[in-house]
Amino acid sequence: MSNVYQSDAQAAPLVSVIVPAYNSFGTIPEFLCALRRQTFTDFETIIVNSSPETQTGKLVAEGFPEAHFEQSPVRLLPHAARNRGVELAKGRLLVFTDPDCVAESGWLRALVEANQRGHRVVVGSMGLIGTSAFERAVHLCKFSSWLPGLPEGRAIIAPTANALYAREVWDAIGPFQADSFSSDTLHTWRAAAKGFPAWFEPKAVVSHHHEGNMRSFLRERYLRGADFARLRVREEKRSKTWALVHLHALPAIPFLELVRVFLRAIRSGWLGPFIQTAPLQLAANSAWALGEARTHARLVFGK
Repeated sequence: MSNVYQSDAQAAPLVSVIVPAYNSFGTIPEFLCALRRQTFTDFETIIVNSSPETQTGKLVAEGFPEAHFEQSPVRLLPHAARNRGVELAKGRLLVFTDPDCVAESGWLRALVEANQRGHRVVVGSMGLIGTSAFERAVHLCKFSSWLPGLPEGRAIIAPTANALYAREVWDAIGPFQADSFSSDTLHTWRAAAKGFPAWFEPKAVVSHHHEGNMRSFLRERYLRGADFARLRVREEKRSKTWALVHLHALPAIPFLELVRVFLRAIRSGWLGPFIQTAPLQLAANSAWALGEARTHARLVFGK
């Protein structure tokens, strides 16, 4: 069932689904079709596109007129586009996801029901579209903490591929840091500090496409590791001594992360994919650790 687009003359929807788009014409029809199948229908869809092409907007306008589409005149990083989506949103519950995800029909209902049980920040689980070793390795590296087979409970980070924030939480902590890819981590930390810890709801499932190749993924892991380390140094006010200790621990970090993912894989039923992709994961973990090391080396040595 399709949700009905809410005009200014109508009552505001409970939920605003906010989506950043960039050259998303290949996946956005499947994404929007999945939204039409939601069993919970009191929502609006807001897409903020910042790629210069016109194909995405045309697909939405012709095939999915219930969605609100905004074309940004300038390139926006994903969190900046999400901030713009919140400015346009009318809902009391802000739900973030990505245009390369496909939601199960009960996705929004599960998020909303978790909110109604008292959780003001909710993160759903991340399934996988694809069966190749590369896709499985990417998924385990990025989303092992939110696999569908894991039990519900407290979450440290709410990735914006599948997250709900009550409006009062957003108002309390402010917008995403627009220039950082780790802003969803920072947002979760700040919400917890205000008394709104994130809750993992495994029944709220979206499945993710993973594109690219191992070379591009290793580069992404390196850059994200450096970005995450900068966030920790700044927010946790880490010292040069802490950074130096971290540098000395560098060789162990990829293996420690592999062990953490192994334990989650056992609990969630992903042991087979873990074994299949362990060498690829280790390479990706090493790229992340090198990115972190770059940030820490600059703190220690001033380069």
